[in-house]
Amino acid sequence: MALEEWDLTVQVESPVDFTSLAYHGCNIKEFYESQDLLNYFDMLNGPTYVNLIRHFWVRAHVYDKYDAKLEMEEKVFIDPSLAGKTREEMGLDPFIDTEIRSSIMGVPVFISQDIIVYLIRRASEGSFKGGMDNNKSPWNEIVNQTMFNSKKRGVYSDLPMEKNMLLKIQNENLLPKGGASYQPSLEHRVFLHYFIKKDKANVPKYIFKHVIKALKESQTIKRTWVPYGRLISGILHQGGFLKALSETRSFTDHQLCTMTGKIINGSTLRNMNLIKKDVYKKLDSDLKESRAISNLMEGFPPICKQDPLDVQLYFIHDHLQSIGENIQLEDILDQMYGGALLVAKSRKSKRKPLSEPEYLEDALEQPSKKAKKAKKEKASVQSDPALPTIQEEVEDLAPTKVLSKRT
Repeated sequence: MALEEWDLTVQVESPVDFTSLAYHGCNIKEFYESQDLLNYFDMLNGPTYVNLIRHFWVRAHVYDKYDAKLEMEEKVFIDPSLAGKTREEMGLDPFIDTEIRSSIMGVPVFISQDIIVYLIRRASEGSFKGGMDNNKSPWNEIVNQTMFNSKKRGVYSDLPMEKNMLLKIQNENLLPKGGASYQPSLEHRVFLHYFIKKDKANVPKYIFKHVIKALKESQTIKRTWVPYGRLISGILHQGGFLKALSETRSFTDHQLCTMTGKIINGSTLRNMNLIKKDVYKKLDSDLKESRAISNLMEGFPPICKQDPLDVQLYFIHDHLQSIGENIQLEDILDQMYGGALLVAKSRKSKRKPLSEPEYLEDALEQPSKKAKKAKKEKASVQSDPALPTIQEEVEDLAPTKVLSKRT
């Protein structure tokens, strides 16, 4: 891919507070219940590891039947005696289905439709319509009737509150549009038609096809937008990748640019002028972005080097006695880990493009701070020459030692 990691903009899905929406007259939870998607929406209020997604995306490619065929042809070209053999006889894994293949820090990461099914806990069943002609398809009149109660397309801003919010949630979470126009394609409108009519749509297939389309656009027309940041982060977490990173204790949420999505609730209705400003009321039960917790928090000691030395030593001793795990003094973090995650900006917000130095964090520190940090690192190395630097520790990490093989 010609794009660099710092060129990419990762869209973070927006959690939905159905209780707040219902209180303000927009009761739409039933539409997602009929699609068996409540588990998916529960997952959305979680961390998105933006820099990991960037790392994954620039190395990703679509592996389909065509690529599988090229693999076999390459084997035959190298060894003509393999002509007519099966993939298994050539020493290749059997081709099962289309996948998105990539790697993070040398560790292979595969995404398939079945993995999406597992993550969102929703069977891959229902209707799917793709590759339709926007102008000639008979679906135009069908979806117009569903959305505007007319065979002709109306104005989207005039849609009733429920349909307007269903469209927004679709653009933010189900078939994300990035910073593109509010006007949905025919495929998007058909997808929305299924939800409004409570007809089962094959949501996992729609999502997987949408990821493939976005990836190909990044490779062909250099589109910098990456969808499904939270979904892909969930896949990395389920695959054990985040657990492995937390065990190395070499990465923080700041380094991974961890954030959560801006919540869709009654305040969203007010901002969209779907309700009057004085009607909105903040509820005690409102979903909060601060409740999203990073997966890197698992297993980290609740102490840091800012604590007194005797406190650190006491915790290490107590941890060893109670759990049987020995924590090295040098492994204790400089500052207390955690805190509320950053909240992603709206998909239509103007973002200043990252430069390479900014992405690598060279430009995020003031010169005085950088000099102070360098002096501190030099002093620590001189005091104990046998102690490796963080950079040396990262270079010595073997992925096979950190992660077990996963598919």
